[in-house]
Amino acid sequence: MNYLPNEITLSIKATHKFSYVKSKIGVTPNIMARVAILKALESNIAPQLLETPESLGQKIPKDIAFGEYTDIFNFAIKQYIDTHSYSGDVKTLISNLIETGVYKIGNIKKPQDLESLF
Repeated sequence: MNYLPNEITLSIKATHKFSYVKSKIGVTPNIMARVAILKALESNIAPQLLETPESLGQKIPKDIAFGEYTDIFNFAIKQYIDTHSYSGDVKTLISNLIETGVYKIGNIKKPQDLESLF
């Protein structure tokens, strides 16, 4: 079963942060969204405690958002949904995971700052 929506939606805040990162070190917003999702999943926060975006901004199609890692992200989201018995909208869940992950990423101003994420 495919758990990933046809597109993901970044908040205005995430869009601005990811654009800033791209301008500083060249990492694109879709890659940063992947990192944000993974950081949020890594923390294993219950769905009701995830950050929620104040306003939505940039939309990224699924094939660009997840690229060749679609199966891995599909599995990770499935595991999260099963673990937390989540029954809500998956598109909203992914936006909330990204928003939560944005906080966990911190300030990235140079390529070496990426090392702190892993």
